[in-house]
Amino acid sequence: MNTKSGSSDILSAAKVIVIGQVILGLLFICFASITTNWFGVKSSIIGVAIAVIPSLLGLSAAAFKIKTNKDISIRYLAKLNSFIKWVYTAVMILAVVRFIPVNHVAMLLAYSVTFLGCFLTPILNKPQFRMT
Repeated sequence: MNTKSGSSDILSAAKVIVIGQVILGLLFICFASITTNWFGVKSSIIGVAIAVIPSLLGLSAAAFKIKTNKDISIRYLAKLNSFIKWVYTAVMILAVVRFIPVNHVAMLLAYSVTFLGCFLTPILNKPQFRMT
């Protein structure tokens, strides 16, 4: 596998995934700002951040790993991405629940809706919708 090509492919996929998540997250925050008070909006923003940041960290770690090692398995990169994403998600949720007063329902709903942005990736990757 070509290192430069593999790393750039992972980074372009990460960009599309993050764009999909941010679109849904912003739509949910707009909906929350219309229907709830500031406390619900703050909780929604935190839920969106909990969904986006670990995805970005996992994909960045996979891109870095492929830059440093040319002969790395795709299966290993997928497991690394998944592991980093779940660990940081769990740590962030535990930290927020413990130290920041939030509306837990709004936060988890925002997280769930934003996480669905990963599934917008095939739609955004079609040539007629491509943003790159």
